[in-house]
Amino acid sequence: MDPLKTSALITHTYRRYLRSILPVRDTKIAQALAAEITSSPMLTKGPLLEATPPYQPGTTLRQLIDENVLSPAFEKLGGPALPLDRPLYLHQEQAIRKATNGRNLVVATGTGSGKTESFLLPILNALVTEREKGELAPGVRALLLYPMNALANDQLKRLRLLLAQTPFITFGRYTGDTKERRQEGLAQFEELNHGHRRLSNELLSREEMRAAPPHLLLTNYAMLEYLLLRPADMELFEGEHGGRWRFIALDEAHVYDGAKAEELGMLLRRLHDRVAPRQRLQCIATSATVGDEPQAVMDFATKLFNVPFEWAENDASRRDLVSATRVSMPSGPFWGPLSAQDYKELARSNDPADDLFWRAGEQYANAAEGLAQEHAMARFRGTLAAGPRSFDDLAQLIFGGQDDPAGGLAALVEVGSRIHGATGAPVLSARYHLFARATEGAYTCLTSSGPHVSLNRHESCPQCAGAMFEMAGCKRCGAVHLIGAIALSSGGQFFTPRVGNDGVRTWLLLDDAPEVTDEDEATLEEAATTESQVAHLCPRCGALHAQPQLSRGKNGCAETALRPVRKLKTKAASPSGCLVCGGRGSEMIRQFESGNDAATAVLATALYQQIPPAPDVEIADHPGEGRKLLTFNDNRQAAAFFAPYLEASYGEVQHRRLILQGLYRATEEHQAVSLKTLIFHVSQAAEQAGVFPAKDDAPTRQREVSLWVMRELLALDERKSLKGLGLIRVELDRDPGWRLPAPLLSLGLSEAECWDLLEELIRSVRNQGVLTMPTDVDAKDEAFKPRTGPIYVRKDGAEAKLKVLSWLPTRGRNRRLDYLTRLLAVLGCNTDPKGVLEGCWKFLTSQKNGWLPSDNPRRVGVVHQVDHSRIRVSAADVVYRCELCRRFTGVSVRGVCPMMGCEGRLIEAKADPDEHYTVLYQSMTPIPLTAREHTAQWTGEEAANIQQRFLRGEVNVLSCSTTFELGVDVGELQTVMLRNMPPTTANYIGCSSPSVSL
Repeated sequence: MDPLKTSALITHTYRRYLRSILPVRDTKIAQALAAEITSSPMLTKGPLLEATPPYQPGTTLRQLIDENVLSPAFEKLGGPALPLDRPLYLHQEQAIRKATNGRNLVVATGTGSGKTESFLLPILNALVTEREKGELAPGVRALLLYPMNALANDQLKRLRLLLAQTPFITFGRYTGDTKERRQEGLAQFEELNHGHRRLSNELLSREEMRAAPPHLLLTNYAMLEYLLLRPADMELFEGEHGGRWRFIALDEAHVYDGAKAEELGMLLRRLHDRVAPRQRLQCIATSATVGDEPQAVMDFATKLFNVPFEWAENDASRRDLVSATRVSMPSGPFWGPLSAQDYKELARSNDPADDLFWRAGEQYANAAEGLAQEHAMARFRGTLAAGPRSFDDLAQLIFGGQDDPAGGLAALVEVGSRIHGATGAPVLSARYHLFARATEGAYTCLTSSGPHVSLNRHESCPQCAGAMFEMAGCKRCGAVHLIGAIALSSGGQFFTPRVGNDGVRTWLLLDDAPEVTDEDEATLEEAATTESQVAHLCPRCGALHAQPQLSRGKNGCAETALRPVRKLKTKAASPSGCLVCGGRGSEMIRQFESGNDAATAVLATALYQQIPPAPDVEIADHPGEGRKLLTFNDNRQAAAFFAPYLEASYGEVQHRRLILQGLYRATEEHQAVSLKTLIFHVSQAAEQAGVFPAKDDAPTRQREVSLWVMRELLALDERKSLKGLGLIRVELDRDPGWRLPAPLLSLGLSEAECWDLLEELIRSVRNQGVLTMPTDVDAKDEAFKPRTGPIYVRKDGAEAKLKVLSWLPTRGRNRRLDYLTRLLAVLGCNTDPKGVLEGCWKFLTSQKNGWLPSDNPRRVGVVHQVDHSRIRVSAADVVYRCELCRRFTGVSVRGVCPMMGCEGRLIEAKADPDEHYTVLYQSMTPIPLTAREHTAQWTGEEAANIQQRFLRGEVNVLSCSTTFELGVDVGELQTVMLRNMPPTTANYIGCSSPSVSL
C-alpha cells in the first residue's frame, strides 16, 4: 500500500464527502461552504511521520548459557520459536540476569519490546533446572496473572510455540471460559484453533488441571479469587501437588490502581499465605506505562506484592526496575548523501540490502550498519528523535531542491524498514499518521459583503464583523435554516448562536418562501406539522424585527437590509419537517455534523479499498480477499454500534455500485431494460465480486438482489440514490395502442410532453412506496424502513392507518396538484388543475394492463399500485437539474421542477463528477466487507471465536473498545488501524512500516 497515495485519497475523499452531506439551495452560501471545506486546515492533518529508534541489543541466550546465567538444560528449549543465537534486547538480558538471581522485578518497556520474555524465560529456566534434578513433578510453579482473558489467550499461543518440543513443561489457562471436562476442553480447542494440533503438555479442562496442576497457570485476577475460595480447586494450591509455587508474574501492572490495586494486593497476600506461608514468592510485573519515577514505581510494587523491591542509585545490582535502552544515533562520519532518486532506485530493487552494501563500500560490516551511517538517513532519524514531523516538511528538509522530494522520502522510509540488522530489527521503524476531524457545525454570516462560512464557532464574522449563525439544510430541498437562541435586551430580541444551559434551541427558516404541506407526507409520517411566525433578521447584529424596515443606525449597525425569516415553533431538538418543500421526518433538517460514526465509516471505507489483498492464497480466497482492518473507540457502546453501522453503510454503497455495474452490462444491447433483466445482471456482478456465501443457491441470491433493486427504487435518501444523483433513469413502458385523452392534449403540450407529465405524476406516488413487488420480495421487509409497505393509492380519501394515499388531495395540497398548478401557470392555461389531475387518474386507471393496476386487499377496498413489471431502467446520459433546489430528475416538462413548492427551472445536466456518492458508485471496487464488534460484552469464548474468524479472513473489520485488548499476534495483521476519538480530538489512521503496535 502506497502511504502517500492512500493519505491523499483519504483526505480528498473525506473533504468530498463533507461537501456532499449538506444540500444548500442558497447559491452563495453553498459556494462559500464548499470553499471552506476544501481549504480548511482543521479537517485533516498529515501525513505525519513518527520514528522510534530500535532497542539496544544485548547478548544471546547461548552466551547466557555459557556464562551459567541460564542452566545448560535451557538449550533444550532452543528452536525456531526461541533462537538461542539471536541477540536479545539489552533490557531482556538485564531482566533475565536479575530474575535468575532471585530479584523481584518491574519490567517497564514499550509495546512490542518483549516484556513477556523478560519474565517467561527465567521461569522456564527454573523449570528445566528442576527437571534436570529429577524434581519436576506436577504442581504450579508460576502464576501468570492477566487483567483480561484476551491477553491470557494470546499468551497461550506463544507458549504453544515455545513449549512444542518440551512436553515435560505443562501449562494451562484456568478462566471462566475453561471447560469442566477433558472432552469439552478438547472440542473447544479444536473449534477455536482450526488446523492446530493440541499439545500433550497443554491442559485444556478444569478436571485435568485439578488432577495434575500445570507448571504454568494462566488466569485473571477475578478468577483467582474464585479459585482460592472453592474447595474443588484446592489441589492447585495445596495437597499432594502443593508447596511448589515459586513465581508470580503480573502483566499490565498499570491497570491496577486505586481500589483495584488494593483489592489485588489483598488477594496476592492471601495467595502467599496459602501457597508459601514460610517463604517469599519471586514477583515480576510488566507495564508499558507504569511511570517515570523509579522509587515511586518500587514503592507501588512493594505495596502491591508485599515483597521488597529496591532502587539503589549507586548499586546497579539492587535496581529492580528494568527499562528499555534505545540504540543511540550514530555519531558519524557519514557517507553520501544519497539523493531522492537513489533511494527510489533502492526501493524498486528486489534486494535493496545488496545494492546498498555496494553503494556504501566495504568499510561497513553489513547493509544495516551502512544505511544507518548514510547522511540522509542519519539526518532523518535525528530529526524524528525530537518527535513526529509533517511528511511534507521532512521531504523538503531531507531532499529539498531535488526532483520529487516526497517520492524520495517515501522511498527512504521503505528502504529503512526493509533492511534489518543482526537482531532482526529494521534500521528504521517508522509510522505514518493521518488525522481527520469530525465536523461539529457550519456557521455563516449574511451581510451584503458575504456570505462567509466557517467550520469553527464564531459569534461575529472574522472577515466582515457581521453576526454569524449556525446553519442547517433540508435534506430534500436544501432550504437554509439557522440555529441559535433568542436573547432579550433593552434593544429587543436578538438571535445568537450561543445556546444556553437549558439547551433550548430556536430555529429560523431563512427567507420567506411560501409554506407548503404535502398531504402524502402527512399521511405516511407521524411527525407533527411545524408552525412558523414571520420575522426579519439583521445580518449585522442578529436583531429580530417584526417589520421589514432597514436597521440604519439601530443597535450600532451600519445600513443593512433585513433578511426575511420564519421563526419555527418547535420544542424538539430539530424541526419535524420542512415548510418549503413539505418534507416530513425528525431528521429532515440536517446540521453540518458529519457525526463520529458516519465520518469514521467514510474513512474506513476509503482505507479498506486501499488495503491490498492478502498474499496467502488460502486467505485471499475468502470474501474480502483477506483484507483486515482494526477500528478502536474509547467508548465500549460506540465500538459495539460501529460494526453494524459500517457494515450497513458499506453494504448500501456496495449494492448501488453493483446495481450500476449490472445496468451497464444489461444495457449493452438494449437502451432500457426491465427489472427482471436488471436483477439477473446485478446477480451476476455480485457473484463475480464474491458477495454471496458459497452455500447460497441461485434463488437465494436472486431474492437478495431483488430486494436491493426494489429498495433502490423506493429510496428515501433521494440525494444519495442512483436516480437522485442522475446516474440512472427510471421510466414506464407503455403499449403502442394507448391513446392520450383529448382534454390532456388540449392543454398545449406535445404528445411526448403529455406522457412525461403522466410519468411524473406516477413517480410522485411511486417515490412514496406505491409499488408492486416481485414474488420473492416482501413489502414488509425491514429493508424498506421507515416506510414498510404495502402502500397504496386511491382516487380520493387518504387513510394513514391503512397506508393509503389519495391521488386527489383530501384536504389541502399534494405534490401532484402543486406540480400541475405550476405547470399550467407556465403554459398560461386557466384550466382547473384539480380537474386535470382527476382526468389523468381516470385515464391511468382505465388502461388494460396499465401502469396503475387495481387490487382489493382485505379491509382496504379497491386501491392501486404502480406495476413494477412496467418499469424500465437505463443509464442516464442526459438528465435535468433544478437551478434552485439542485435536484436531478429524468424528464422535464417545460422546465418546471417537480419538487413541491420549488420555483426553480430545470436545465439539461449530467451527474456531478465531484459528488461523493457519484464517485463511489462509479468507481468503488465492490469488495465484500464483514464487520464485527470485539468488546467486553462478549464472553471470552465468543470473543476468541470472533478473533479467530478475523485472523482466518472470515471477518474483515474488528470494531474494538480500547478497554478490551486484542490477544492478536500483530505479525498476523494487515498494517492498518483506525481509531475513533471524541470529536474534540480527531479520527486517527495509522499505517506502520513494517509492523503495527497495538
